[in-house]
Amino acid sequence: MDMALFNLMKKQSNATEKLQNRVTQMRKTTLEGCIRMGKACLGQMKKLSNGLKKLQNKEMHMRNLTLEICIWMVEVCLNQMKKLSNGTEKLQNKESQKRSSV
Repeated sequence: MDMALFNLMKKQSNATEKLQNRVTQMRKTTLEGCIRMGKACLGQMKKLSNGLKKLQNKEMHMRNLTLEICIWMVEVCLNQMKKLSNGTEKLQNKESQKRSSV
């Protein structure tokens, strides 16, 4: 009877050990899956962050380009106004000279 009890206790011990091993393996597998998902999530966040930086840089470049075009157009307009102003002054001077000579 002692041998039967010993064998029964040994079987129960082995079963408990196998169950603990299965639980440990499941936890390990779950943890590895979570780690993989976390890494994938971080990778996606990095990609999104880089994409946003690139988009912001592109937008800033477009804004700078737009500003440069606007400044150039203002300069062209100012030059035209100077030319018109000089032309008006010359015309006024000619008319003034004609009147004084008459």
